[in-house]
Amino acid sequence: MRRRKNIARRKCECYPDFSAELSTLKDVAVQGDYSRLNLPGIIAKIIRKHKSNSAYNRKLCERYQCLDDGVPIFGRVPRFPQQGAPINNQLNSDFFSEIVDFKTGYFAGKPIAYSYSQTDESKAVTGSEEMARRASKALTDFAIYTNLYDVDMQCVKYAAICGYGARLFYIDKPGGKEDPGGKEKVMPILPYQAAFLTETCDISAPLFAVRYYRTEDLSGATICKAEFYDSSHIYYLSGSSFDKLTQVDEPQPHMFGGCPLQGIPNNEELTGDAEKVLSLIDAYDRAISDSSNEIESFAQAYMVFKNIQIPDEEMAKCQSSGAIRWTAATDNADVYFLTKDINDTFLQNFLDRLRDDIYQRSKTPNINDETFGNASGVSLKFKLTQLETKCGMLQAKMQAAGMYMFQLLSNSFMNRLGVHMIPEQCVMEFKRNFPLDALSEAQAAKAMIASGLPKQLVYGNAYSFVDDVSYVMQLIAEEEGDIVSLYKPEEEPEG
Repeated sequence: MRRRKNIARRKCECYPDFSAELSTLKDVAVQGDYSRLNLPGIIAKIIRKHKSNSAYNRKLCERYQCLDDGVPIFGRVPRFPQQGAPINNQLNSDFFSEIVDFKTGYFAGKPIAYSYSQTDESKAVTGSEEMARRASKALTDFAIYTNLYDVDMQCVKYAAICGYGARLFYIDKPGGKEDPGGKEKVMPILPYQAAFLTETCDISAPLFAVRYYRTEDLSGATICKAEFYDSSHIYYLSGSSFDKLTQVDEPQPHMFGGCPLQGIPNNEELTGDAEKVLSLIDAYDRAISDSSNEIESFAQAYMVFKNIQIPDEEMAKCQSSGAIRWTAATDNADVYFLTKDINDTFLQNFLDRLRDDIYQRSKTPNINDETFGNASGVSLKFKLTQLETKCGMLQAKMQAAGMYMFQLLSNSFMNRLGVHMIPEQCVMEFKRNFPLDALSEAQAAKAMIASGLPKQLVYGNAYSFVDDVSYVMQLIAEEEGDIVSLYKPEEEPEG
């Protein structure tokens, strides 16, 4: 089976349109009864539509993992396979993972700070200062308990690879009426296993969603499983294939008041960061592999015996001793080395152009570039402008996804804890994983404070290493209190 040469995403491999399925599900969902609808059949159609997009995204994930089936150069065949055993080096210069990891580390290398506003307006709309404090604690506990930092990083990574990531909200220990216990949790989902049905192009707020995957039982037989999510319940399905799904068990309530399986778009087109330069990366791999073939298949130099008969025994002695002794039979006898003239300048220039195009077209800085390495401060930030533009698009999508997440959590917090949390009062703070320049940041902070800006605002924006401004302000207040107590005169004893 020949591997596909065209590695660009085809139109049929883009994210599909689920309008027909969405319309059918919405009509039935209003009545809250799927019994009159062939739900397994609808889910099978959704999976079939999503199949091409899923297959392409799976290939991208396999390429990131450097699997044999995922990297095109690993499947390259020799030009003339019939002639003996030709040398066929397959060298992978993994620009793909570098593009993904650089963006992931720069954008999500520092945790997104989730907090609840403590302004007078927030306390008023929440109900009281105590209710706002409880909402803040519930949100903070959720971020810590679920290790939201890791989930966000995984979602950003998959979004950079495939064009979108996915995460699933669930209750870790479902309880009953008498024991509603359990806590809210969230986990990353492989993007090629998730399909979202939404009225708009934004998959971060779906009305319905399907998660599907294959597994094996103890006998090794393949089992296809699917999970269908709506605003209130989870429906479980299973079968020998996705076209033969049947519903198993009773639908389970998920307590979030909205579809708990959510998409995280990388951009409006749902494309990965390296997709536009895949052909350049493959050309670089081919050039490097061909150069290695040349070096290995042709020795650096061959010894040529002109008009001389050298026995094999003497040839072996020559190779071991390095000396040659012979008696010339003719006057034009000669021994010399034949070397191959390789235009290494042309090859190096070709590789340099490919490498520069890969970094430029993918909006990824080349940290090995001398001009990049010598830059600092504002100059360094200017060189990251293209990367920052790419991250800005993702940040806008992450904020939209965050608002939907706050809506889900507010419903669950109210049901489980009786905590009233207003989604619009939840705050997300993004900070880039930029090299620390403490001197410049301190000078900027000093100038901001001198201009009249409040310290809390300055500390949160000027210092890149400050993640929790409230905690910093608390430490400052405690230190000032300690200093005042040291200089406070002791009261003289009475009498």
